Amino acid sequence: MSTGTLRTAPARPTLASLTRANSHLRRQLAALRHDHSELLVVARAAVTAQYDGQALPLTVLIDTLDQLGALPEFAPQVTDDGLAALTADTLPLAGRRVA
Repeated sequence: MSTGTLRTAPARPTLASLTRANSHLRRQLAALRHDHSELLVVARAAVTAQYDGQALPLTVLIDTLDQLGALPEFAPQVTDDGLAALTADTLPLAGRRVA
């Protein structure tokens, strides 16, 4: 006889667990549909604002993305020239000391 462990059959899901999972997935799908329709409306409003010549047509879209937590973080890109200027030892410091 071997001393290994016996394999047990996986437990079958119950009707209650399937119902709970189904309702959870339905709620998630409804939330995704709501977010999608809201973003579609806001995107159309931004395009219309651009056509109308408004000064800041993307403000509504930016606000909505921020509200949904989908606004990308602002991370300014430092160019190679900027990095070279920061590390250059040959450039003299110019300006006034404020202290």
